[in-house]
Amino acid sequence: MKEHLLSIENLKVNFKTYGGEVQAVRGVTFHVGKGETVAIVGESGCGKSVTAQAIMGLIPNPPGRIVDGKVVFEGTEISKLPKKELLGIRGTQIGMVFQDPMTALNPTMKVGAQIVEGFVRSQKVSREEAKKRAIEMLRLVGIPDPEQRVDQYPHQFSGGMRQRVVIAIALACDPKLVIADEPTTALDVTIQAQILDLLKQLQEEQELSVVIITHDLGVVAEIAHRMVVMYAGMVVETGTVEEVFANPRHPYTWGLMRSLPRLDENEKQRLIPIEGAPPDLFNPPVGCAFAARCDFAMEICKQQMPPTTTFDKGHEAVCWLHDERAPRIDELVAAGRQGS
Repeated sequence: MKEHLLSIENLKVNFKTYGGEVQAVRGVTFHVGKGETVAIVGESGCGKSVTAQAIMGLIPNPPGRIVDGKVVFEGTEISKLPKKELLGIRGTQIGMVFQDPMTALNPTMKVGAQIVEGFVRSQKVSREEAKKRAIEMLRLVGIPDPEQRVDQYPHQFSGGMRQRVVIAIALACDPKLVIADEPTTALDVTIQAQILDLLKQLQEEQELSVVIITHDLGVVAEIAHRMVVMYAGMVVETGTVEEVFANPRHPYTWGLMRSLPRLDENEKQRLIPIEGAPPDLFNPPVGCAFAARCDFAMEICKQQMPPTTTFDKGHEAVCWLHDERAPRIDELVAAGRQGS
């Protein structure tokens, strides 16, 4: 079994607003092994990006704060570190690829200068040496003519090339973990494939650990070893990609699978959306957060939080349907699989 590089334990993050306190992340637990790619999936507003920001220590306080739980990186609880010590880890041992490269990059600085900044700050090398390394990083991520491109501004790059620059910045200081937040959003499918291939190649060559945040199950199938399914700020299912895709155990995961186009079907099938909307996280439900949208919800689902059930190969789901007292469990699971 691979040693855990990163462990998230019972993480809770709240945000104070004029309307009350939003419970954005509610007890998230998962881990990332060395050299492993873990995908965090779920619809918008489920807490994926907030979880990533908490790992990096980027939750703005105020209005946000980590209420409970811990983030452990290489045996050190980094969620409790002073800001100065955390800065020594962020960018050097943990890199981040942000969702929108145009806002992640400084439009007034040449791209080379933005890569050089990380080298100079963390490795205390000369600017001349740092620029040479910046050129090598641009070459590594597939930027053509890096000697010329290093002195250009972000607006002179296409969307796909800007994303490669953001990846180069994240990898510049040879981190052990990279967190990629929706790295293929707003890119056309050809460029998406190139970016995914690049991440996969770099992960294998440099033995990186990667956390990729996405709502695209196609991305998950392409790049990830394990997946974490989040809903309403909580983890509802986790397991290897093969196991979760082949045998999803939570009704929310069934819904995500039903909304995914299938190329192996002989006849055309309509995609089935998940009816309803996520719950209000100002006042989240006491029971299962998905109960109001679930076709198989029982009375207890609305009254009590379901337990975690563990299946084969570390596959887990948080659902009352797997309780031994639940009625017609085989029929209910079969019905869910038929739609997936």
